Amino acid sequence: MNERYVVQEKFPPLGVEGQKLLRKSSVVLVGVGGLGTFIAQYLVRAGVGRLRLIDFDVVELSNLQRQILYDEGDVGKSKVQCAYTHLRRINSEVTLEPVEDKLTGQNAESLLTGFDVIMDGTDNYQARFVMNDVAKKNGIPFAFGSVAGAYGMSKMFLPDEKICLRDVVGDSLDVSNAPTAATGGLISPILGVVTAFMAAETIKVLTGASDKVERRLMVFDLWQNQWSQLYIAENPQCEVCSGKRYPALEGDF
Repeated sequence: MNERYVVQEKFPPLGVEGQKLLRKSSVVLVGVGGLGTFIAQYLVRAGVGRLRLIDFDVVELSNLQRQILYDEGDVGKSKVQCAYTHLRRINSEVTLEPVEDKLTGQNAESLLTGFDVIMDGTDNYQARFVMNDVAKKNGIPFAFGSVAGAYGMSKMFLPDEKICLRDVVGDSLDVSNAPTAATGGLISPILGVVTAFMAAETIKVLTGASDKVERRLMVFDLWQNQWSQLYIAENPQCEVCSGKRYPALEGDF
């Protein structure tokens, strides 16, 4: 029993064998901002074997209110490089791959395939649709999460499901008007709630407990004290779910 993970390994559904599976696992995280900094810490502290971090932005002073991996000394610096430095100090056993680039439909498959789970740490639906389409096309579990204000939602999309992100938000969503922290404000506790759920679902997948994954969309409203689960209806007309077409990989979100 590795002393670092002794408490986690005492959790019966995980145990020593589950920890070994985590050590062999790989995750790619797109975005190391509000969602991503929480997610990255959960995964690195849990002992995933390999974590790729993708982001093209720099740390700003206004980020420090919610992007908990950074401090004042990081302002003005590359997010992925700062994330790499801090995460390395947390757990040097994890293989970290910082990628300073913007995810697009053109580079997505080269950046996102070959991993056990794709995780959403972004704040925009253009990137989320790209992740969604790569996940569906290549049969990779995709952990989606979104927050605004004190409201958030999340779902782990599994390859065997005949639903995808487009069935949640609609294929005709005006992504330019979707609320973000920058446009609608945000209190940081909602990030903790949503990302804790995302990380737990990911750990289930990585340790062979996909049967425990929630099949409904989780919705959280911390201001109104409301948590709910919503069933997502299959859409027979969805080109992505049917494998006919992957619009985001063609530049059409």
